[in-house]
Amino acid sequence: MISRSIINFALFQGVWFMALFLEHNSLIPALAVVALMIYLSKQRKQDSWLLLCGLPLALGYEWLASSLNLLAFKVSPFPLWLAVLWAALLLTINTSMQFLQKLPWYIAWGVCVLFAPASYYAGMRFEVLNTELVLWQFWLVYGLGWASMFMAIIAINKRFLAA
Repeated sequence: MISRSIINFALFQGVWFMALFLEHNSLIPALAVVALMIYLSKQRKQDSWLLLCGLPLALGYEWLASSLNLLAFKVSPFPLWLAVLWAALLLTINTSMQFLQKLPWYIAWGVCVLFAPASYYAGMRFEVLNTELVLWQFWLVYGLGWASMFMAIIAINKRFLAA
């Protein structure tokens, strides 16, 4: 189980770094990695449903954040590689990030508030995206919204999709 989690996490990180460094050119290899993540999944049916249910929520949040000028991408409202990155992230929920489902919801939410904006901040540093907000404002506003949306996805996964 631990090796499966490590592989899942490493594959997600691969997609993340491809998106960061290659942006649009990451689409084909990142999609291949997402396909591999699905192939290696022990809960393929649940993960497929999670993609179907979670991706619209996640991308809806990204669209809303972009519409509210919380962040901006080079392509409006957001690039296609972000959807692939989100697919990879969703495929970590039942494997390498399963620990979040075992924490009390408010602690898992707090973890997301603290750490999720760091990924976007890295994207800002590499000029993949930007924000007009001061860093602490972005971290607070985007982190609160992102964590709430992600916890909703986790709740849907636990309540409705778990086998």
